[in-house]
Amino acid sequence: MLADVENLIKMADVLVCVGIELKKDQPVFIESPVEAYEFVSVLIERAYAAGASDVHVLWLSDTEERERVKRNCSAEDPAIPVCMSYAARKAGYIRIMCPSFDEDSSLDASCVNILAQQKQKRRKLFREAGGGFTLTCIPTEAWADKVYPELPEGERLNALWKLVFSLMKCGEDNPVQAWRDYIESTEKRKKALDMKGYVRYRYRSHLTDLLLKPAKESVWFGGCNRYPDRVFIPNLPTEEIFTVPDKFSAEGYVASTLPLNYDGRIIEGLRLTFHEGKVISATADKGEDILSRILATDEGSSYLGEFAIVDQNSLIASSGKILYTTLYDENASCHIALGTAAGQMPQGRDEELGINRSSVHVDFMIGSDDMTLEAEKSDGTWDRILVNGRWNKEIF
Repeated sequence: MLADVENLIKMADVLVCVGIELKKDQPVFIESPVEAYEFVSVLIERAYAAGASDVHVLWLSDTEERERVKRNCSAEDPAIPVCMSYAARKAGYIRIMCPSFDEDSSLDASCVNILAQQKQKRRKLFREAGGGFTLTCIPTEAWADKVYPELPEGERLNALWKLVFSLMKCGEDNPVQAWRDYIESTEKRKKALDMKGYVRYRYRSHLTDLLLKPAKESVWFGGCNRYPDRVFIPNLPTEEIFTVPDKFSAEGYVASTLPLNYDGRIIEGLRLTFHEGKVISATADKGEDILSRILATDEGSSYLGEFAIVDQNSLIASSGKILYTTLYDENASCHIALGTAAGQMPQGRDEELGINRSSVHVDFMIGSDDMTLEAEKSDGTWDRILVNGRWNKEIF
């Protein structure tokens, strides 16, 4: 075993008990790269111990998926039928990811984009089914080499496991309760923001100056999602709260402050300019071909579907490490997302409420230590929510 069993069990229990909030006799569907088989073995055991009726694992391989798409870019995802079968049973969905890096790939940008969309489609099936869903990342040597290049090769993987366990709160006596406490504190902050009724937000730093309006009837999400029969955490670990912008409101410019790993391809130095909500200029120092394909996916992919607040004092930001995966890096930095609206927004009223829809949802990080986030009240005055990238304690 590549990591200590006690912490593997704690991490598995977090995914099962608060990640999807498993109910007795509920099926569980795990989607995992083959590289995570040791952890998945523990996860299966803990799911059954928590009352799962049955557990199905969809084993995946980056090599297989990329070769399949390379040879037939328009082919349907062969995993969809089994996903539909388990979604129909309201299975709890646990997606395990092992960040990959394929910067020298011969896979063209359109195929990279199709792969990302297929993965999102699988997740959407379970999200809409209502059985709870969660995502996490499991360390591999390739990921450890990317995060800890300064360490000797033999020490990198162990260092990454220690960091992941820490960020998953496995150092707590009761990590499951620690995450429940986190949910409670986050709920208070979201309610406080909702009660303020802000009508406009402005992100400003040395790289960004962006104005946004919230979509009508939007609220602040994050920390957890709520279905009628459960409260679950979609991303683990998590430290963000986010809401949905009015589709046509974005004005100004942004620049990324952390790399974006888009299905193995790295995009760095991303810069976007918005007018009336739409991206009118887009460049990147690296991966610009992938960025162009994302923006050309459909009508909604060049508009925003999310803007988020993350304190620079978050556990992930405080670690001082770039993790090269959005699941972690978006919880180290304020961010926005191109594409479909995040959260649980009303269906069938997109035009009325100003909600963007797309087949993609791509988060990228814009936060920094000099980020200020201001919010306009209905009387025209402004509050400073973030100062120097951190919550303004005079208000929140």
